[in-house]
Amino acid sequence: MPRPQLPVRVRAAAAAALAAALCLGGGALWLRHVIYANSVAGSLATAQSQARAIAATYDTPAARINADGGALANSPGDCDVEKDPERCAYDRWYEFPYFGLGISFAVVDERGKLLLAQNQLAYYVRESGLTFPAIPPEPDDDYGRVDVLLRPARSGAQGQFDGRAVTLVTYNVSPSGATVYMLLSPLDAEAAVAPVDRWLRRGLPLAVLFVAAVAWWAAGRALRPVERMRDELARITAADMSSRVPQPRTGDEIARLAVTMNETLDRLTDAAERQRRFVADAAHELRSPLAGLRNIADVAVTHGGAVDPEVLRTGTERLQRLTDDLLLLARLERTAPARGRPVDIAATAEELVGERRYRVPPDERFVVVAGGPALVIGREGELARMLGNLLENASRYARDRITVTVAEPEPGVVRVEVQDDGPGIPQADRERVFERFARVDEARDRSHGGAGLGLAIARDIAVRHGGRLYAADTTDGARLVAELPQAPRT
Repeated sequence: MPRPQLPVRVRAAAAAALAAALCLGGGALWLRHVIYANSVAGSLATAQSQARAIAATYDTPAARINADGGALANSPGDCDVEKDPERCAYDRWYEFPYFGLGISFAVVDERGKLLLAQNQLAYYVRESGLTFPAIPPEPDDDYGRVDVLLRPARSGAQGQFDGRAVTLVTYNVSPSGATVYMLLSPLDAEAAVAPVDRWLRRGLPLAVLFVAAVAWWAAGRALRPVERMRDELARITAADMSSRVPQPRTGDEIARLAVTMNETLDRLTDAAERQRRFVADAAHELRSPLAGLRNIADVAVTHGGAVDPEVLRTGTERLQRLTDDLLLLARLERTAPARGRPVDIAATAEELVGERRYRVPPDERFVVVAGGPALVIGREGELARMLGNLLENASRYARDRITVTVAEPEPGVVRVEVQDDGPGIPQADRERVFERFARVDEARDRSHGGAGLGLAIARDIAVRHGGRLYAADTTDGARLVAELPQAPRT
């Protein structure tokens, strides 16, 4: 059994929600990545600039270390306030302008000894024993980078970067050989992407739910005409096929679906009507030979007389022909369109006409006019049956002459014309003669041996082979024309 599917509205809402989540979420993640990368790049450029400036400022004999407070100290003798007060003031301010501005850095000499630390690096040196490599990393374009893990304080105090791996930007101090380590704080990048993170946590689910609700509503509104069509189709039965589904005036796919459904219902109604007529006509046609055979049997039983073999043969032959035609029509309707091999329709016409000349009594009224082979693609048996029915129809009504013409009037078309010199077909009945069990007038009745199925079968075969069969204009008698696609030339 097929696995049950979710309703269309549910699937539409789910698909819309998934698409919204992928598009909005993916866009937000991409935007977050761009913002974070740009912020990190900006922080890196700032840290490199600050490291270079600190290296230039620290490259003086006045700079010393007080790691406990992260402050700058001047050793005795480095600056004499009485002799040179301006220089001392200069040293205290200008030589170390970054002191107290909230940036985190450290200065390490060429042996890995800490000379100066400030802010977060001073805190983690003091509280958690942060150390720096004895050999600084190799610089890339004057700057280097090293990743360190900032462990929590041994005293249990809470630090800003406890347990986090951070990046330190390095810059070498010349000519002393010391190295400046500048903390590349991730806080600025995290603050830059914080609005996007809030959107991902709060806004994205709301947006996805909103899109799903809109898709649910839109799908329900779009499917409302379909539901009305379904209700109308449920009321249509084989006994009453007069109802039609409502056609929306929107001009969209659902409106075209309604038009197609109504056209299909029209075809089904027409097919059902033709089927009813066919069954009724077939039953009526079968009654006559069956009634005749029963009368013969009743007379023989009642009066004890002998049965006339000729009358019995005629009735059974008529019944057999009618049964064969009905079976052929059923098979033509049930099987797929004809596919076959090249068939020389001119040779088939010559063969069928030749058979009639050898009948008893021979039929010498037929003349075949063909300029040469005329090939069509199809089933030889069906094409022979089509031609045989046309010849049989002409033989019933012709007086002295029947002309069968096979020609190629234009590229890709083979035309077969069967013209007789009989009473002809009235203009108003030229289509009706191709209906099943159709008889036009008194000249075309059962006395001529037909049940009105020959031309209907011939037209079905022509259509199945991609052609057509029609009654054409003529000044004398009837002219039936079959046009078939020509076989490709090799």
